[in-house]
Amino acid sequence: MENETLMVSACITSYYHEAYISHAISSVLAQNVNFNYEIVISDDCSKDGTQEIIKKFAEKFPCIRYKFNEKNIGLTKNVFQARCMAKGKYIIPLSGDDYWIDNNKLQKQVDFLEKHPEYIGVATRIEMRKENSKTAEFIDPPLDRCDRTFTLRDFLGGKNFPMNGFLMRNLLKEKYELFSLMPKMSPYIDDLTDCILILMLGNIYIMSDATVAYRRSIGQEGLHNFNSINRGMDKVKKEIDLLNKLYSKFGKKIDLFERYKMTLGPEIAKNYRAGTAKKFRKIINTIPVEYRKRGIVVHSVLYIIPKTIEVIRRKIRI
Repeated sequence: MENETLMVSACITSYYHEAYISHAISSVLAQNVNFNYEIVISDDCSKDGTQEIIKKFAEKFPCIRYKFNEKNIGLTKNVFQARCMAKGKYIIPLSGDDYWIDNNKLQKQVDFLEKHPEYIGVATRIEMRKENSKTAEFIDPPLDRCDRTFTLRDFLGGKNFPMNGFLMRNLLKEKYELFSLMPKMSPYIDDLTDCILILMLGNIYIMSDATVAYRRSIGQEGLHNFNSINRGMDKVKKEIDLLNKLYSKFGKKIDLFERYKMTLGPEIAKNYRAGTAKKFRKIINTIPVEYRKRGIVVHSVLYIIPKTIEVIRRKIRI
């Protein structure tokens, strides 16, 4: 290697990923780079064959370190634990059921951040794929959001950037107190808090390259993710609880109105009926008064009307 500095820590989190973890690890090992990197894996007490596969990789490749949790600690704590294991100048997350599809991914992103100290991190596009499909259902984010700077204002305004495959400067020691908020805000949802915390520290850049495959699991492994375990009103409550905690922590430093709207609107469309009206009112009453006075419920309903009409149109065409 041209540089003896440990440049990147690829932080893989796994939980019942026996069918996929080999693909995830191999996609990192396949990277063409001119620097040193490590792979750190935090497994959250999987009881299938995930841990045995990880051990075999670690025996063969010295760049791999791992930690197996003796009891389940939950998604966000596991993500944070993997990040705390990282020793590289940069860190990059990868879920054990996803994989990288560009063998030059790391080199491209590291080169960018080395040349652009004004950015805290750099994201790429993600291909959404079903199970083991080699073709994308769609690619996110759209091209009009790529090859440009992305800010906290963009995110709070309702736009997203992919945390999956996002390379960022390792500021954990310097900003430990801030980043340690992520697992405290919610045991289940990491991306929303993570994105806000990162963008509070600086802007990022989104490349137009698609370098990551996000696997939309439909098999047994998919039964362990947040959306499968949490449905209906439980899911709504946990998502709104997270936003409420972010509001309590940051108050007027960040305006979460659009994020409440984007969370509440689709859930009203999917779950609101006579039997859930009381539960919805209970959840809505937990939303900060400031946002309720601004008409969050009405805006949430207006937000989903065009989407609902489009779904109906598609069904009529079919």
